[in-house]
Amino acid sequence: MSPKDKNSASTSSGGNRSPHHNLKNIPAEWSERVTPLERTLVPKFAARAYHLQGNSLCADWLQYMLNNHPVIGICCHHRLHPLKTRQRCIIFLGSFAFGVAITNICYLWFISTGRDAEQEVFSIDLNAQESAHYSVTAGLVMLVTVGSGIHTIFDRFVWSVSACRCCRAGGTFESNSINSPNRSRWQDFGTYLVVLLVALVIAAATFIVILRAKMDGEGQTEIPYIQDNNTTLTDIVDSVKDFELEDFKFMKAYCIEFAVSLFVYYPFFESVLFSGVLGCFRLPLLGGRPYEVRKEEKKNNGKSGTRRVSALEMA
Repeated sequence: MSPKDKNSASTSSGGNRSPHHNLKNIPAEWSERVTPLERTLVPKFAARAYHLQGNSLCADWLQYMLNNHPVIGICCHHRLHPLKTRQRCIIFLGSFAFGVAITNICYLWFISTGRDAEQEVFSIDLNAQESAHYSVTAGLVMLVTVGSGIHTIFDRFVWSVSACRCCRAGGTFESNSINSPNRSRWQDFGTYLVVLLVALVIAAATFIVILRAKMDGEGQTEIPYIQDNNTTLTDIVDSVKDFELEDFKFMKAYCIEFAVSLFVYYPFFESVLFSGVLGCFRLPLLGGRPYEVRKEEKKNNGKSGTRRVSALEMA
């Protein structure tokens, strides 16, 4: 694409002024290095945008999945995406550890309160045969409601902090961060914070897994270590040495569930959000791609002479 085409795609009709930001405070050398394309795409990628200007429905769905999927996005994200491979690996590790923690916390909650996780809440009969009888237990309801909800909030929070666009290209404080001698530190502050948070989550998940393994291995009905005020770190380390691989069989089941959620449930539910059907195609948070397309058309309404060029084609 010629420089003229790039300029026409990034400016509004009737002038060469950027439609997004006032760049007068940005040093000339940085302005040349950070293209208008970056100032357009980086904030959208950080916000998990459903729509990029000029993209078709299929192109938008493909870029959304490739840029946001926890596993596929590690290798297939766009080159201008603020979250690089290393950051995505850290986020994925934190998500896995948090899932382990929240799953076993739900299990320990049933144990500590004396409730039965296997109690049937309701059942589904597809036909008269017993093989078609599906029982939904209290433990499963707890996991898919409270557990999944908290896990989703954690994932979105970690993503938002790590991909914070405030000091990046196209962000609100772009010029301030550029003029600062600690520019790179400001841009990567969210990443450092996420590394600390993930480390704490992994430590907590490790401790919870040890509790679960000890309870399953010894058939205990009381939570060890926590209820015993005389327990020391040495006692915990010594008990870990006595564990066998069979004591961690619940981790195998969780890994299978985690894989299914990533490659079956995630594409399905994200596609539902992408479609905008939950927000009747008009609500800001649930309107999906139709809402963003309508918002873009409203913004460009009345303008003429501006060529619509796919942002990804410019890359």
